[in-house]
Amino acid sequence: MSEAARTPSRFPGGIPAGAEGRDLAFYSIADRYLDDSMRAYPSTATVVGHHTYDALLEDLGAAGLQEKTDLARRYRAELSAIDPGGLSTSARIDYRLVLNEIEGALFSLTELRPHERSPQSYVDLLGNSTLYLTLLEPDSDLWPDRLGALLSRMRQIPRLLQAARANLRNPPRVATEMVLDTHAGIIAFFEKTAPPLFSRAPSLHAALLEENSRVIQALKDFHGWLERDLLPRSNGDWRLGRDLWTRKLRHTLQSGLSPDEIQRRAREHLDADRRLMLEVAMPLHRALHPDHRHLESGDDLVNRVVREVLDDVCSRHSTRESLFRDTLQAIERIKGFIRERGLITLPPENDHFVVEPTPGFLDGVAVAYFNPPPILEPDLKKSFWISSVPRGGTPEKDRDAEESFLREYNLYALQGLTIHEAFPGHYVLYGFALRSPFATVYKKIFSSGTFAEGWAVLAERMMFENGYADGEPANLLIHLKQRLRVPLNALLDAALHTREMTDEEADRFGLDLLQRFGFQEEAEARGKLRRAKVSSTQLSTYFVGWLELADILDEERLRQGARFDLRAFNERLLSFGSIPPRDVRALLHPDAAR
Repeated sequence: MSEAARTPSRFPGGIPAGAEGRDLAFYSIADRYLDDSMRAYPSTATVVGHHTYDALLEDLGAAGLQEKTDLARRYRAELSAIDPGGLSTSARIDYRLVLNEIEGALFSLTELRPHERSPQSYVDLLGNSTLYLTLLEPDSDLWPDRLGALLSRMRQIPRLLQAARANLRNPPRVATEMVLDTHAGIIAFFEKTAPPLFSRAPSLHAALLEENSRVIQALKDFHGWLERDLLPRSNGDWRLGRDLWTRKLRHTLQSGLSPDEIQRRAREHLDADRRLMLEVAMPLHRALHPDHRHLESGDDLVNRVVREVLDDVCSRHSTRESLFRDTLQAIERIKGFIRERGLITLPPENDHFVVEPTPGFLDGVAVAYFNPPPILEPDLKKSFWISSVPRGGTPEKDRDAEESFLREYNLYALQGLTIHEAFPGHYVLYGFALRSPFATVYKKIFSSGTFAEGWAVLAERMMFENGYADGEPANLLIHLKQRLRVPLNALLDAALHTREMTDEEADRFGLDLLQRFGFQEEAEARGKLRRAKVSSTQLSTYFVGWLELADILDEERLRQGARFDLRAFNERLLSFGSIPPRDVRALLHPDAAR
C-alpha cells in the first residue's frame, strides 16, 4: 500500500492519488487547511459543493474573526516549512495557490477589514449561503437535507446581522448606498423565492414558514438600520491608497507584471484600439453622414467621428421585454459559428445551461455574470445571469435609464457579452476546468480570476479574428468599443485608488475617461465608476489576464509554426483549470520547467 493510500483525505480530492514524498507532505497540510477553512467559512464550503458544514453560518463576531486570523497564521507557518522547489510542477503550482489564499485571507482580515468597511460583504455571505443550498433539480431527493440546513442557517441570521451592526464602523457612503439595493434582494429571496421551495421538505414545512417570518422581520429591521443609522455616518474613504492597493493587486493578479508596466501597456492598447475604431467607423460615417466634414485630428477626430456613428449603431437595441429572447438568439448564432470554425468543443446541449435574471443580492453590481456550478457538483445548473434593466424612480427617469442601458447593451453588444460570459468564455472554460483530469481540487477551488477574465477577453478577440460577423462593420465597431473596456478598467482601477483626488475630481476623471475615451453611455459609466470604488483590483484582472494569455498564445504559434492548431491549443489550455497565467507555461512544457 502506498504512503498516500495510508493517509486518508479529509476533503474530497485534498490529497491527489499517487502523491508521495514531499508532494504528500505538502498535500497533507493543504488537505487539513481545506477542511479547517471550510469549517471556518461554511458558506464557502456550500458554494464549493462540500456539504459537511451546511448547517453552520459564519461567525463574524470578535471571537470568530480572531479564530479565522489564527487559522491563517497557523497554516502559513506550516507551509513555510515546505520548500516549494522540491515539489513536482503541479504540486508547486498548488502550493502557491494555497499560500496566496492563506496570505490573502490574512491580509483581508487584518488590513483590508471588509467586516468593518464593506456592508456588501454581509449581503454576499447571506446570498451565497442561501442560493447554493437551493440549486438542486426540482425532483432531487436531497431537498429535505438542504432545506434542513437552510432552516439552521435562518436561525443564525440574527446573530450575523448583530455582528454586522457591531463591526461596520465607517464604511464609504457609496458602499452603503449600493447595499440598500442589494440587501433588498436578500429580503426578496425570503419573501418570494424561498417559500415555494418549503413544500419539498414536508416534515419541515411548518418550521420553515415560521422561521421565515422571523428572518424577514430581522432583515427588514437591519435594512432600516442601514438606511437610518449606517448611511448618515458612512463617511469612510473608498480609496485604498497606493500601498494597500498595490499589495491587494499582487494577491488578486498573481502576476509578475508591475503596476507601472500594466498602466503603460493599458494606455498603449487603448490608443491602438481607438485608432482601429476610427478606421472601421470612417466608411460607416460617410454613408450615414455624407455632408459631415471634420477638421479635427488625433483624439478629437476619433471622438467626433466614432460618436456620430455609434449614435446610430447603438439605437439598434432590444426592449425591456425582448432582452432575454434576443440573448437566446445570440447564443444560437454564436454556438453555430464556433462549431463551424472548430474553435473549441462545446459542452453538450443537456448540460443544464440556463439564462436567467441575476439574483437580487447581486443585481446591478455588474450587468452580467456566469455562475458556475459548485466545484464538487459539476452536473448542477450553470447560470448566465443578466441583471435587470435599471429604473430611475419616476416614469421619465425610468425611460432615460432604460434607454441608456439598452443603448449600451445593444444587439451587437449582447453578442459580445454572450461570447465573454458563455460561449466560448466563462461557461466553456469552467466546463473544461471542472471536468479536467489534470486540474487538482486546489486549482479548481482557488481559481484565478485573472485567468478567467483573461480567457473571456481572449475568446472575444478570437471570435472576431476568426471571422465572426464578417461583413458587419457595425458589429465589429461595437466589438472594438467593448475592447476599450479592458484597458480602461485597469486604468480606472489604478487611478481611483492611488491618485490624490477629491471625490468630485475622481468622479469627473472617471466619467470623462469612460465616456469620452470609451464611448460609454452615462448609465454604464456611472455603474462602472461605482463598481471601481467598491471592488478594487478586480477590474485589473481583465487586462492583465488577456495580456498574459495572449503572450502565451503568440509564443505557441511561433513555437509550433505550421503545426499550430488553435482548437488543440484552446482545449489544452483550459484543461489545466483556471490557474494564474504565469503558471500555464510550466504545464504546457513540463520538461522545460524542471
